Amino acid sequence: GPTAKDIAKKMGYDDVASVLEKAEKATAPHKYKRYGKDNNARLVVYETGETGSGKNPFEAVKIADYVPGAKKKSAGPPPTTIGLLFPGQGSQYVKMMSGLKDNVKVKEMIATAKSVLGYDVLEICLNGPEEKLEETSVCQPAMFLAGMAGLEKLKQTRPEAVERPGCVAGLSLGEYTALCAAGVFTFEEGMELVKVRGAAMAEAAKTKPQGMLSVAGLEQPVLEKLCAEQAKGGEVCQIANILFPKGFSCSGTTPAIEKLKVAAEKAGAMQAKMLKTSGAFHTSLMEPAKEKLEKALSELLPKMKPPRCDIYMNVTGKKIKAGTPPSEFIPMLGKQLCSPVQWEPSVRQMIKDGMSEFYEVGPMKQLKAMM
Repeated sequence: GPTAKDIAKKMGYDDVASVLEKAEKATAPHKYKRYGKDNNARLVVYETGETGSGKNPFEAVKIADYVPGAKKKSAGPPPTTIGLLFPGQGSQYVKMMSGLKDNVKVKEMIATAKSVLGYDVLEICLNGPEEKLEETSVCQPAMFLAGMAGLEKLKQTRPEAVERPGCVAGLSLGEYTALCAAGVFTFEEGMELVKVRGAAMAEAAKTKPQGMLSVAGLEQPVLEKLCAEQAKGGEVCQIANILFPKGFSCSGTTPAIEKLKVAAEKAGAMQAKMLKTSGAFHTSLMEPAKEKLEKALSELLPKMKPPRCDIYMNVTGKKIKAGTPPSEFIPMLGKQLCSPVQWEPSVRQMIKDGMSEFYEVGPMKQLKAMM
């Protein structure tokens, strides 16, 4: 059944532990009296047992009313059935951010990004060159900034979508934007993380020639078999992103990916196109980057907060409920670098869970095109 903490959140009660801590600090030592007219107990538990049992399932929470200072807060309106989706690397383009750079909140983000990165990422977003914007170490911070700026734009037209989203999700890098939108970490903390992630992935991509291939029109088992056939003699070749029905991207060492392109075309693929990326993202070739990223995540973890809305994670394609401790899902961000992104399963699960409206928050409309 639900825990006392779950019920407290649902009913809008203050955190009992926090109130007790404040009461302890504000009260001088005195003799404890639990019963009688001089009772000075801060918290009286007169019925124990599993939360949710008995005639009153909320009894374990309602005792919080006996704590001096505890107040019942308005639960407020429920979450919408709107899903916010954030794109990843590959949706960038020169001149992005041009319509948002003068927004007051966005200006603050731009200043913070410049401070964290040590260079003006807005200048690259606006004027390029394209080759610079496509660099993994630059593109990832740029897309994180663009996604959060897009959230400010959406706030002006659909404030309820931003304030009470039904869920959030992001494709690869976009997962960081989604977590920031859900309140797990601040914009500055998120920028620090994507700075580390982008630099680490760029470095890992230099270990040996690597690449990615977009494949459409083949069933997943067929493509998996083709990948396995190319992954011989020390080569790496595997599905990196499960994007839409019969739509994938594959990553691996360059010789294997080039052979996969030929094999996919022979097998009847509608498309087999090399992508403009420097690395074999979401494969074992990103293991060196995973170690560096996990160190940064571990250092920031104590500051992170539970998400204010549901999140669908890339590694599993499943929901992480609002209020879940970050320690239970943040490790997935490290695994994501070396694991296939379950995007199509995520979207299917969102719809199954009741999401009826979606907003792609960020440059381009690639996620919309895949739905």
